[in-house]
Amino acid sequence: MSLCTLPVVLVNALPRAAFVPSPASAAAAAATTALAAAPYAVELLGLALFVAGLGLEVAADRQKSRWVADKKAKRHSEEFLTTGLWSRSRHPNYFGEITLWTGIAVAAAGVLNRAPAQAALGLGGGVAGRALVTTLCAASPAFVAFLLLKVSGVPLSEKKYDRKYGDREEYKRWKRETPVLVPKFF
Repeated sequence: MSLCTLPVVLVNALPRAAFVPSPASAAAAAATTALAAAPYAVELLGLALFVAGLGLEVAADRQKSRWVADKKAKRHSEEFLTTGLWSRSRHPNYFGEITLWTGIAVAAAGVLNRAPAQAALGLGGGVAGRALVTTLCAASPAFVAFLLLKVSGVPLSEKKYDRKYGDREEYKRWKRETPVLVPKFF
């Protein structure tokens, strides 16, 4: 859990002063404002990725829950889910999960790469300091992706469904034509 939340922990470790630039002069204020505008694009990108990932994960989970409820109510006889987002990816919920953690990491890296945050962390704000915080932030979605793609999520699901439906032609076709993780939208 600590590795997953590392970007959030780093941002929360910053003192309040790291979020309020205090330029010494009007010229410095203008320069700070001009330079501060660019990093906010990174935070907005991170927020957009988070919202998109969360939306995708929620939509995929809702579709699966609805499908299971409909199956229990005998509204369909399909053995495995291949409609909606599940027709675009075999694991759209996991893609959403990885995307939302990527969004958090991108937004945090944007904050942590600003000069006041670098100073508050005791870093010089040079290439090494920026690379360090970016790498620390990137560890979170990389770890989530590793867990979902190599340890728990995808391998366990694929193994379970291969055992259960691996002999069925429609399952083989769906598996062959549907990407494992990244949804195909076109």
